[in-house]
Amino acid sequence: MTALRPLSQVSGGLLRGGRSIRRWQIWTIPRAIRWYVLCVDTLAISAVGWALVHTRAGTFDVLLGAALIACGIIAIESTRSVREAHGEAIRDLQSVWFLAIAVTLPPVFAFLAPFLLMAYKLLRVPRLVIYRRVVSNATLSLAYGSVSVVFHAIPASVAGTFPGVGRHALTWTASVAACGLLGWAINCWLIVLAIKISDRAVRVRDMVGSREAIASDLLELSLAVSLTLVVRINPILMALALPSVVLCKRSIMRSQLVSHARIDDKTGLLNAGTWQREAEAEFFRALRARAPLALAMVNIDHFSDVNDMAGQLVRDQLIRDIAGMLKDQLPDHDLIGRFGSEEFAILLPQTNRDEALRISERLRDHIAAEPIAIESGSQEGYVFRLTVSIGIAVLNESRRVLAQLIGAADSALVQAKTTGWNKVCILPDDIDGVGQGLGEIEPI
Repeated sequence: MTALRPLSQVSGGLLRGGRSIRRWQIWTIPRAIRWYVLCVDTLAISAVGWALVHTRAGTFDVLLGAALIACGIIAIESTRSVREAHGEAIRDLQSVWFLAIAVTLPPVFAFLAPFLLMAYKLLRVPRLVIYRRVVSNATLSLAYGSVSVVFHAIPASVAGTFPGVGRHALTWTASVAACGLLGWAINCWLIVLAIKISDRAVRVRDMVGSREAIASDLLELSLAVSLTLVVRINPILMALALPSVVLCKRSIMRSQLVSHARIDDKTGLLNAGTWQREAEAEFFRALRARAPLALAMVNIDHFSDVNDMAGQLVRDQLIRDIAGMLKDQLPDHDLIGRFGSEEFAILLPQTNRDEALRISERLRDHIAAEPIAIESGSQEGYVFRLTVSIGIAVLNESRRVLAQLIGAADSALVQAKTTGWNKVCILPDDIDGVGQGLGEIEPI
């Protein structure tokens, strides 16, 4: 009996470990993204094992690696109080340290560094989704481990261990910048592919092609190359670069959080509060300049029936796709907002009555003609054809505040929905739509 007791303890521990593994969050996500995450994680772990076997590191390498990791930890601590925006790619400048590690140290350090910083961040920052952190750092490990292998394969006449002087300093810096771009590309597209697998409606251009994203990536690359050059000249000088990196990191994370707070999560459009604030400023600008201005309220026809029939997941995809159509058809208009469950508001600066009608008719025709295929869930493969009703109001002497313009557009929208749906209606200029009868609204 005494001999059997250790065996029962071991088996009990294995059973508890198995139950713990089954409770991991990764098992709750869809199968396609789960397999992608597991494949990326396995590949990164295999790469770390390969690098450990094939690398010999000296004492100086270990000390320099520890110093760079310590700088990364200080950067994490300096921004621990800044809440990260969820639902988008996070730019936290961690790759600044990874590029310096990849260039100045053997590849094993570049493969390992993202996991070391991830482990520290999971300990220090609460409420992080663990499997997302693991896969995002696995992509960083693969990206900058590959960069390290590539950089150390560049001939010494072009790059080499030290930047040197004169022309060699320029080719060395150019090689580091090219490797930084390679690391960005590998990491970025591995993450983009994961996001696209989990949500096919997400547009790549919104994640990596916006002006804000490009500016942040260029800043990160510039800082990474500068830090790498400083570390290679003299590692002690990295202490001078650390405050600049921390300050830029805090600034970028705060701007991401502010930008995220403006956006409706399900559609990528402005949320109702942000739209109203920005529309108010545009409205008074048009009043002062006596410039034309129009407002279109867009409502998806019979959408409550769709919701009852198909469920929440299908409803969310349909709303995202309609929002995407609005953005695609109005690329030059930023003031498109989600104004209700299935309602959108579009402010059209420098737009008169006839132009607003033309734009609205184009929107209505395009949405009615565009089939929407359901991409996941029990209704996968089903095709929906939706229509919208649109109410328009234009700025005039009787509408001196934004609420009156919104009321007029809402009144026109009600008329479009009660006289046949899939229509565009406009309120006459002498009706304000707030606290008055509808009068004769013109259907188009």
